[in-house]
Amino acid sequence: MRPRAPAPRLDEFRTPRPIAGWRVVATAFWMAVFAWGLGFYSLSLYVHRLGEAGWSGTLLSAATTGYFLLGAAAIQGVERAAARFGRRRVALAGVLLLAGGVAALPRAGHPALLLAAYATMALGWAATSGTAISHVIGQWFEQRRGLALNLALTGASASGFLVIPPMAWAVAHWGVADGLAGVAAVLAVATLAAVAWNLPEPTGRGAVGAQVSQGPSGTPGTSGTSGTSAATAAALATEPLARVTALFAIGWLAQVAFLSQQMPLLVPKVGVAAATAAVAATTAASLVGRLLLSTVIDRVDHRLATAASYAVQAVGMVLLLASDAPAAVLVGCCLFGLSVGNVITLPAIFAQREFAPARYGAVVNRVWTVGQTLFALGPIGAGALLAATGTPAWTIAACLVMQLAAAALCAGPRHRA
Repeated sequence: MRPRAPAPRLDEFRTPRPIAGWRVVATAFWMAVFAWGLGFYSLSLYVHRLGEAGWSGTLLSAATTGYFLLGAAAIQGVERAAARFGRRRVALAGVLLLAGGVAALPRAGHPALLLAAYATMALGWAATSGTAISHVIGQWFEQRRGLALNLALTGASASGFLVIPPMAWAVAHWGVADGLAGVAAVLAVATLAAVAWNLPEPTGRGAVGAQVSQGPSGTPGTSGTSGTSAATAAALATEPLARVTALFAIGWLAQVAFLSQQMPLLVPKVGVAAATAAVAATTAASLVGRLLLSTVIDRVDHRLATAASYAVQAVGMVLLLASDAPAAVLVGCCLFGLSVGNVITLPAIFAQREFAPARYGAVVNRVWTVGQTLFALGPIGAGALLAATGTPAWTIAACLVMQLAAAALCAGPRHRA
């Protein structure tokens, strides 16, 4: 009897039909542009413009930290809503909340209203950013999930070019209130249309829980929902998940701490013009790094890729510590930027390769909830350390130590589903 030939590798971008493929990835890409454009990279612009309007810098810093903390706390609620109402409806609601909160910021006439606007943004951020996009891709891709997810989250890096310059122009020409509202409205309309028309719901979506849904190939695939039962909670309280969560939470804390204070850290070393160029180079390198990883992520060891990402960032920090030469600072920031986007993509790859398919959503939720809670402290911690020491060296060194610690955690024992 002749041996059965191995099954051909499934290309989820093309076969079998029907398959959302590129349509889902393109929609997730635009969701990332929208979420990171309004909900991450623009935060410093909001603080700057609202500070010019007379708001307390302390209040604005506290509101930004509260924004990230509330966004982390809302992840589980968003996933329960997605399990009940569907991922598309929750994403549509998230778009309205994030855009509405941004438009309301400059029109808030009382601190309570300002905090309410940030809280509204936080709910929208939780429904449209990393966890939500990971689940959208997880619903439709399995074998090509790494490539699909990295391409989708490239939108986060691209938002620095696609959203921030138009927003700065609109605010300069139309004023803060009309400028922010106009950009938020345009982005919201485009994103609502993309999600409503191009984000189909997979069949087989059931109740809340660690479940398996019918994937695009007609075979069981992982859904994006998380478990809420006591059994699921107990199953998640494992050392492997704790290590995976820690290696990303620590790395993200270092990353956000540096990025949130990048200008104050670099200006004393190289001046305003060179520091501005270094910030732009960091964003550009982030986009390049994502595209490079996309070509190999489905074929390389995910732990080695994560450790290498943190190691490259650490080399960049060493250059910033060793030299004040503009060229060295520029290269250091480029090395740091190469992995900025990749370490956001990699948690979903860990969830796919090291945990059971039914736990994919719960693992992603745990990593993002803990990680975002911790990195919310990055801006305040980095700013306080910079103010206390009066020199960038200590803050940069602290980021370096955290990146090395995160890389070391990648070498821990591997968990097999």
